[in-house]
Amino acid sequence: MNLPVVLLPGTLCDSDLFAHQLDALGSRAAVGDISRSCSIEAIAACVLADAPPRFALAGLSLGGIVAVEVAHQAPQRVAGLALLDTSLAAPDDGQLRARRRWERDVRSGHFARVVGEMVGTLTIDPALNGQTILEMALRIGPKVFLRQNEALLHRRDRADDLASFVGPILVACGHDDKICPPTSHYDLVMRVPHARLAVVDGAGHLSTLDQPEALTSVLEEWLETCSNNNIDNQTRRVNTHECTKI
Repeated sequence: MNLPVVLLPGTLCDSDLFAHQLDALGSRAAVGDISRSCSIEAIAACVLADAPPRFALAGLSLGGIVAVEVAHQAPQRVAGLALLDTSLAAPDDGQLRARRRWERDVRSGHFARVVGEMVGTLTIDPALNGQTILEMALRIGPKVFLRQNEALLHRRDRADDLASFVGPILVACGHDDKICPPTSHYDLVMRVPHARLAVVDGAGHLSTLDQPEALTSVLEEWLETCSNNNIDNQTRRVNTHECTKI
């Protein structure tokens, strides 16, 4: 079964974040829009409005947080979740201070400076991937950044929402992710025992850029599980319906 998959990028990222995955997955994959609202709940509602009736959902960083909210709002539509380099915890004091400073700087006209500050923390190879990150950020622009930053400032802990999701869950991260380190992903999987963890060597926060082939491989394996699970669920629904008719 060719189950559709929606990919949700992180802050200041667009479809280039998933270039390798989109090429490998072909027409079954689409990138969701996380640019139109300034709360996790509203962004998730926008994603649902654009998504197929039933689909697998993968998100990186902010995209992962939104993905969990999408599944919380419409669990019957989401066949599986893949959370890449993300944290479902509420922001700590240091993160709040940094994001409030970034907001002040961007509103003061220093968007380029904020982006430049971020690049080195997003990839293990700024020489290779820095230009791609910069170009994505410039396309997204300061207005969208402020909306995304606002959503992250006011996010809440969502691990319990994830624990209630019954479909296949992949949690993956770069081994050298400085923003959402592997320890936070280990902790998340401990809270959600039915999740599978994959830690990718040679990758930082934007693991899909640092190790595109490895991320595509684990996502394809997860998608196969989602597709098989979706077929099983559909079979159970058909059989139940037929028994009811009898």
